[in-house]
Amino acid sequence: MRKPFSLSRDIFRGLIPASWSMALKISCGYLALGLLWILLSDRLLAALVADPHTLTRLQTFKGLIFILITFVLLFILLWHQFNRLRRAEEQIALVAQGVSSSVGDAFFTSLVAYLAQVLETDCALVATIDENEANQVQTIALWRDGAIRDNIGYSLEGSPCGALRGKEICWCPKNVRSKQKPGHPLCQMDVDSCLAMGLRDAEQRLIGVIMVLSRGPMEQRRTAESLLRIFATRAAAELERKAAERKIAHMAFFDPLTDLPNQQRFREEFETALMHARRRQASLALVYFDFDRFKTIVRTLGHLYGQWVLRQTATKLKENLRPGEIFAHLGGDEFGLVLPDVASTADVRGAIERVLNPLKAPMNIVGHELYVTASVGVALFPHDGEDAETLLRHADVAMSRAKAMGRNNVQFYTPEMSRRSFQALVLENRLHRAMERNEFMLLYQPQLDLAGGTLSGMEALICWKQEGRSTFSPSEFIPLAEETGLIDPLGEWILFTACRQNRDWQKAGLPPQRVAVNVSARQFFQRDIAALVARVLKETGLDPEWLALEITESILFQDIAETTVTLEKLRDLGVHLVIDDFGTGYSSLTYLKNFPMGTLKIDQSFIAGIPGEQGACTITTAVIAMAHHLRMTVVAEGVESEDQKKFLERAGCEKIQGFLYSAPLEPGDFARLLERNSAA
Repeated sequence: MRKPFSLSRDIFRGLIPASWSMALKISCGYLALGLLWILLSDRLLAALVADPHTLTRLQTFKGLIFILITFVLLFILLWHQFNRLRRAEEQIALVAQGVSSSVGDAFFTSLVAYLAQVLETDCALVATIDENEANQVQTIALWRDGAIRDNIGYSLEGSPCGALRGKEICWCPKNVRSKQKPGHPLCQMDVDSCLAMGLRDAEQRLIGVIMVLSRGPMEQRRTAESLLRIFATRAAAELERKAAERKIAHMAFFDPLTDLPNQQRFREEFETALMHARRRQASLALVYFDFDRFKTIVRTLGHLYGQWVLRQTATKLKENLRPGEIFAHLGGDEFGLVLPDVASTADVRGAIERVLNPLKAPMNIVGHELYVTASVGVALFPHDGEDAETLLRHADVAMSRAKAMGRNNVQFYTPEMSRRSFQALVLENRLHRAMERNEFMLLYQPQLDLAGGTLSGMEALICWKQEGRSTFSPSEFIPLAEETGLIDPLGEWILFTACRQNRDWQKAGLPPQRVAVNVSARQFFQRDIAALVARVLKETGLDPEWLALEITESILFQDIAETTVTLEKLRDLGVHLVIDDFGTGYSSLTYLKNFPMGTLKIDQSFIAGIPGEQGACTITTAVIAMAHHLRMTVVAEGVESEDQKKFLERAGCEKIQGFLYSAPLEPGDFARLLERNSAA
């Protein structure tokens, strides 16, 4: 790292004459003159004067003559030396003023003015190297003929400074025109000599040029170089400082992964665009992009490949941007886009399609093709809000709606979305309080054994009933509980309560029945579900034989390897495993046959179609046959009619569950059902 700039004594060497050197020169001159006078004065007088009387008188005044001659010589020498010192002091004062002036652009303007004055040249300039073209330089301060002039750009190639890349100094004391290509910008200054020096950073990379030019010959190279080096050192330090400022500012306002504006910069640019739109009474669209299943990509391919996908996606999205459009990376897998001067929603849809169009082509990653899609939310100014905060919130709400609508679609904000979001927020707050107030309870829906016509197991279903309010069904709050993370404590409570209740019934002497408990995706993948089940069984004293865990088909196939390991741990505990909602996902029979599942539940969407719909009947019959082939018991849920029951009996289904047999029952009612079933 470059040391802080200071005007040290060493930097002025060559500018101020050394005191000991000058004193020695004067003393030696005086000594030589004295010796010559002593040795030669008598002979010189004898040769010039023949009269003895006159010779005697002259010899008497010989000492006085010597004193007068040495006085004149000493005066001339000292006068010359003091003039040099005074000039050096003036130059040092100007140098100090030039290199100690203000920072920033004003610094370079002041520096070239002082530089031209110190070296008494007609022109002085400081230029920076173009980052994209190494031979191109652009002046940032140009002084010529006593005034600051407009900056110019020129090429190092074809100029007397072309060799600065390989050496420190370029010195052309005269005929500099002959060393420049005709038409070069420096030729137009009508100069005859120049002195230039490269400006280098701490790593000795050439970052700029400092140069003085004169219409006459340039002399005193040693002094001129010493002075120029002082200015060059200070100029290089200032260029580095400005470069560091730019880098810090870039890091503060741009995302390092995608090199796009970050959220803070996007907010500032969006507010500026909003101000212009308001002033011109124009429309504007704020667009939020959220890339679908990005977390799955990261979980599957790893964090580094996830970053690569994000970077490639950002690069593709930038391809079709138009002037005036603002695009930024807001964090994670979210991006923002501002579309100025939109006339209609059709214009907005067209712009979104234009930006997303490059994503239609797949990305090739680790030998596979990957398609990236986005859920998009749009808020319009002034229709959906007149301030930045409102529009940002509404665009986010619309994006969330797009994800809820199945992803890979565009949703324009409507007030209904806010009402729905507000209701979800209220529900979330109530959900938190419900855990504290013990507002949840479990109902138990019995399952009927078709062969014997008797009770054979049950499913624990959660119910949320607020005091003085209506009951919430699981479909209303379970997705929200999963989204907010409340499913973790709620799921553990369900498991513990169901196991404890089942054990209490057994202690009361009622016939043992297996209770089935649903497991969410979050519980299955983000917690050690096997350890949780083992702990609950130990705490409640329930034998694992009387617990079944229902896992949906979609959960099973999210991560085959992890699923297999977890299922084997649960099987080793002695817990019965059930595939829930079969037929609603995309099962691979290759993997399904290797899972240690004991029961398959046919989703009620198929049961609803039998026996009237041929397709539903065919699928249901095939699923039952397949399950039996895999040595699984089949349970049909959602059975509500005798016709459905008879069809399932003929197809070989072992159990049914639904309102035809019984609605979900409270613990007391279910206990009485158990008593009646045992008595029968």
